[in-house]
Amino acid sequence: MVVKNINEEFETINEELRQTNERLYSAKEQAEESDRLKTAFLQNMSHEIRTPMNAIMGFTSLLVKQYNNKPKLEKFSVIINQRCNDLLDIINDILDIAKIESGLIPVNLEACDLNEVFAFLKTFFSEQQKRLGKEHIEFNLHASCLPQDLVITSDKVKLNQIFINLIGNAFKFTETGKIEGGCKFDSNNKLIFYVSDTGIGIPIDKQKKVFERFSQLNLGENKLVSGTGLGLSIVKGLVSLLGGEVWLESELNKGSTFYFSIPYQLSESVNSQNVIPDEKNEYHFTNKTILIVEDDLFNAEFLSEILSETDAHVLRVTNGRDAVQISLNQEIDLILMDIRLPDINGYETTQIIRRQNPKIKIIAQTAYASNGERQIAINAGCNDYISKPTDQGKLMSMISKYLNV
Repeated sequence: MVVKNINEEFETINEELRQTNERLYSAKEQAEESDRLKTAFLQNMSHEIRTPMNAIMGFTSLLVKQYNNKPKLEKFSVIINQRCNDLLDIINDILDIAKIESGLIPVNLEACDLNEVFAFLKTFFSEQQKRLGKEHIEFNLHASCLPQDLVITSDKVKLNQIFINLIGNAFKFTETGKIEGGCKFDSNNKLIFYVSDTGIGIPIDKQKKVFERFSQLNLGENKLVSGTGLGLSIVKGLVSLLGGEVWLESELNKGSTFYFSIPYQLSESVNSQNVIPDEKNEYHFTNKTILIVEDDLFNAEFLSEILSETDAHVLRVTNGRDAVQISLNQEIDLILMDIRLPDINGYETTQIIRRQNPKIKIIAQTAYASNGERQIAINAGCNDYISKPTDQGKLMSMISKYLNV
């Protein structure tokens, strides 16, 4: 009897050890897979960053040698600009996934006209199609809803970002056929958004993994596809932030359809505040004084250069205290305020200036490009906000708006 009890105890201990070993082995495999994915991600990041950087540095060095050849200057400038945008996309992806995981992205609900969202996306991807050489692919966006159902309450910035990631992915993996998207109501009167393509499709065993960080489809050694492998995990994170869900249907070599839904709430009107006027080719700010507050020499030089053709009187300072001093002692019409300054930051500087001069126009400029940064700028007393890298046309249009010219 004693021996039997001892044997049973040993069997119990052995079973516990076996289960522990299985758990340890499983944890080891998961850790190794995580390390493998991170290593692959870092290697991919190195490639994705160095490739456009190579073109930027290479063609920049050629500009000086071709200063008398206008066609080549234009060609090189277009390439440099495209590759800079590629780098910016990579940086934005990395920052987005980091902010999503840390819970630092606020949800800004506002009136959102879905017709305007689709019109913006159509224009955006018309340019992308030219750049990608995929103008032969049919691309359509439409809403299968009544007009009165298309003005909803949501976060328009995040909604655009979700669609940009999904449509961008569709173009990446589609060589022929069509891409379409939009929204519709299902049988339960639930608003469903979708993006479908006639691309390569996704194998069933990979369909759950595509939403994981650093995940990329292996298309074979002859089909290299650029990207960070973060796009769909960003989509999943943003949809989750909006209180929704995302899923997909796909058939290998026939195409994929990605769906997502968010809580549906009608809005009474479209939020039209802070609409920027249409961009013009020429701007004239004669008799206007603009103060540039910027500690980076090259950024300040860039702003001075684009303002030099407007006949504006331009002043420059590199810190907040000098900005306060000049704005109190001179007639300034508008301030371009950098936020990260060497002494007091741009928001503190704005608040000090506002106490003395509540009517002066101040536009915040910052490389802090989070979704909530604009509201922070407004709360600090700025009239408006523009993120870096600075879109010249958008900035000039914004300046024109606040100078009323």
